[in-house]
Amino acid sequence: QVIINGDFFVEPKRLIYDLEAYLKHTPLQDVERRIREFFKDRQWEGLNLTVDDIVSAVMFPLTKMEGLDLGMEKKTLNNIIGSIGGGLIENLKKAKVMLLPYCAKPRWCDYRHLDDCGECGGCTVGDAYRLAYQKGMIPITITSFELLRDTLKWCAENGYTYIGHCCYEFYEKRYEIFQKASKEGAKGVLFDIVGTTCYSLGVEEEERAYHGEFTVELDLIKDALVKSLSVKEDEKVSERVQRRHFDFSPFFKDFVPSYYKKPKAVPTPEEDRTRTALQKEVFLGDATIDGKTVSYETAFEVLAEWLRSAKKPTVVVGPLLLWDWQEEELSQKAKALRELIDRVGKIQVKVLPDYRPKLKKYDPSVEMDPPNPHESILHDQNDLTILVGVHCYRTDFVIRLLRKHTPTKVVALCGLYGHPEAHLSTSFTDAEKLLKILNLWKG
Repeated sequence: QVIINGDFFVEPKRLIYDLEAYLKHTPLQDVERRIREFFKDRQWEGLNLTVDDIVSAVMFPLTKMEGLDLGMEKKTLNNIIGSIGGGLIENLKKAKVMLLPYCAKPRWCDYRHLDDCGECGGCTVGDAYRLAYQKGMIPITITSFELLRDTLKWCAENGYTYIGHCCYEFYEKRYEIFQKASKEGAKGVLFDIVGTTCYSLGVEEEERAYHGEFTVELDLIKDALVKSLSVKEDEKVSERVQRRHFDFSPFFKDFVPSYYKKPKAVPTPEEDRTRTALQKEVFLGDATIDGKTVSYETAFEVLAEWLRSAKKPTVVVGPLLLWDWQEEELSQKAKALRELIDRVGKIQVKVLPDYRPKLKKYDPSVEMDPPNPHESILHDQNDLTILVGVHCYRTDFVIRLLRKHTPTKVVALCGLYGHPEAHLSTSFTDAEKLLKILNLWKG
């Protein structure tokens, strides 16, 4: 038996009731065939409604029934939001990527706003990371809507099936992005999470969650995940790679605020190299000025002129250069940037050591708050802002907020494909290119 409810307009008015009666006592495996059979020679009209829409609406909840074959009880099937683009067991077997919400990590966790996990055993996210590695999957903590969008696109491009975790409200609001990813090749299974969500607390908390400032802790439904992944064989893996050692770069240590406490984890270069390959479609060439492609030489000359005319220029040094990763290329780039800062002299330096929200507990004259980068720029009325060493997905976010809330000119000296949304951006910016800007400086 099936009951179909919703807001839609159809003629004849009894169409949906007749469909419900037609499907009664239909074996689950025959439901889609019977729906299409019902509409085959029937005259009907629907406002923005197709047979495929009705098939999708009926089949989406029915795929949960496959969970019974995994040992799940009927009452726990609602822990599964649904299977997108294929059958539940089929998608679980093929799953290569596990998407986890940052809001399921504890507030005290240094990894809450990173796409990695320390696997300390303090929350169910760490359990999910270990289970993902055990099954040969790639776990990623989703820290923003932009990262979710890019990760789904990456899954689609590589034909990866994913397992995701979110609340029903998030799925309802972001339904289109999951369906679009499915059509492009990213199938998946979504699990519900438990706790007080931002959507149940009102628009203000929803906005805070979008900016990474939501402080309520939710939880994964571990039992449902474990039973679901029982269909995947364990992968024999070699010893896990040791985590990177990191300390402050000697070139910027003097700019670190005295109150800043070194966390257990910060975003590594690997994070940029794996995630921002998803953004390569933005690449327009050597450099861009107001979205138009120009040569490196032209961009450097314009930047040098902007530096000369700016009254309060500032350089924002991100984690890629603020920390010493023991990589020659990044070390040379940090050294060149410090030479440029010292030569120009009037540049104010502000650091962005990690992406944890500061929650108003920071000095905007020396540090940038990741969710609210405009506050730091407005505080000192900086008229030129140069971003260097900031991870690409975070750079996009900073650019949008600075252009929306401040009159500053935004420059992104990017190590990868560039950011056309900035007033000026250069791609694949290394130490050699920074030195070219230095050579153009005449004070």
